[in-house]
Amino acid sequence: MKRKIHLLVYLALASLVGACALRPSEREMNYLASALTKVSAGVDATVRFRPPPAGASEAEVLQMSTAHDPGLLKPFADYTVRVQRSGRASAVLVCDRGGSTALLEDAGCTAKLDEHRWSASTPQRCEFTLDLSTVCGR
Repeated sequence: MKRKIHLLVYLALASLVGACALRPSEREMNYLASALTKVSAGVDATVRFRPPPAGASEAEVLQMSTAHDPGLLKPFADYTVRVQRSGRASAVLVCDRGGSTALLEDAGCTAKLDEHRWSASTPQRCEFTLDLSTVCGR
């Protein structure tokens, strides 16, 4: 009986520790949020003033937007970074490495980060949620 109780306590603690390890730290996310606003501003400038070809992939748009300073992407080496374009507006989405959980989302037309999606009570899918026509006023 004692063995079962010890096993249950151990499993409960292990799952609690495991769950905490999966949630990103606020400090790390705030650092990435600051870096993301620079990337999303670069994407916004590219989409607005040097529009990529219509068929350009997200990766190509991201590369074009950071070609002047490739170091802008360094903080995101362990993450999936996506780009959305809608006319002359754009947004950048940062997700976990596997591309399944959204962490941060930012429209390039705004000065501050738009969405801290990592802090939601339940994990959110790696999909864009910002309505760029509303956020950017176009």
